[in-house]
Order: sequence, then structure tokens, then C-alpha cells
Amino acid sequence: MQYLLKVNLQNTNVWRLVAIDGIADRAFVGDLIALAFDYAIAPRSFIINEKEFKAGSEVQDSQELVPFNDFNLQEGDTFTYISNHDEKLVHDVSVMKATDKLYCFMPSCLVGSGHIPDNIKLTTQSINEYLDKEDVNSLDLRACTARMRAYGVQRVDAHKALVTAGASDLKFNVE
Repeated sequence: MQYLLKVNLQNTNVWRLVAIDGIADRAFVGDLIALAFDYAIAPRSFIINEKEFKAGSEVQDSQELVPFNDFNLQEGDTFTYISNHDEKLVHDVSVMKATDKLYCFMPSCLVGSGHIPDNIKLTTQSINEYLDKEDVNSLDLRACTARMRAYGVQRVDAHKALVTAGASDLKFNVE
């Protein structure tokens, strides 16, 4: 499946509409969403049906490498995305579309609001204070999408991530 997700940072006017491919693992999707907001590396998670699933770039559990599709999300479903920075940034996520084929490039940040600068503490209060200023930079969707695409559609280092998460290194003997 391919998904169109509307991701809203709670208690702010900051949001993104992102397109992701469900074949990507959960941690990878967590990173793609973070890149749409230009967040630095941090512990991340999804809360779906009141259950928390780690989804950070520093994979620590093989369950983080399960495909995003395994959540079995459908159009209209909602869940929570959390990115822990100077405070826990909580996002409401709505599945706008879940289909076999989206007619856009993956991954992408299609539209959004609220540029988040990299020189402030990441709290909802500091983000709101920044956005209330008169000389605020506008959101550059091309930059959001470029960050996401530079990261890729899915993890290319799955073996390395599994070993980092505690799996034994795979070795074959050929006779």
C-alpha cells in the first residue's frame, strides 16, 4: 500500500501532508516523517490502537524493521506520532489515503504549513513563539521533499539494522 498521511503537530498550526510507501519499515517511516519537519535524530514512536511502537532512526529492536503496511491502516484511521526532542512533540496523524498506487513520487511532502527553524529549542511553546514573529521563513516544500528523497523510499541497510538491533550476523558456508 501507499499512504497519504496528514501529520499535525499538536497545539500548533504546523502540519505536513506526506506520501510514503508502506513497504518501508516502521523506523524508516518515522524518520521520513521527521525529515518532513526537519527534526534532528531523536527517539520516535507511533501509538496505534493505544499500543506504542518504537520508530526511531537508531533501530534497537527488530520489530522496528517490520513493514509499515503491517499496521493495516485504512483511509480515515488516525494514530499518534511522537518525536522526543527538548520536549515530547506529539503529532496527530490521519490516513487521508491508503491505496495500491498514489500518483505522486515517493516519498514526498506535498503540502504543509509552519517552517521549523533549526536554531531553537524544539518545544511547542518555542515553535509557536517563532511562528508568531513577523519575519518568519516560509515552509519550503521542495527542501522537505528533497530531505525525504535523499533518505530514500525504504531502508537499504536492513541487514546492518538487524545486527544493530541484536540479531546474529548472517553467514553462509558454500561447499
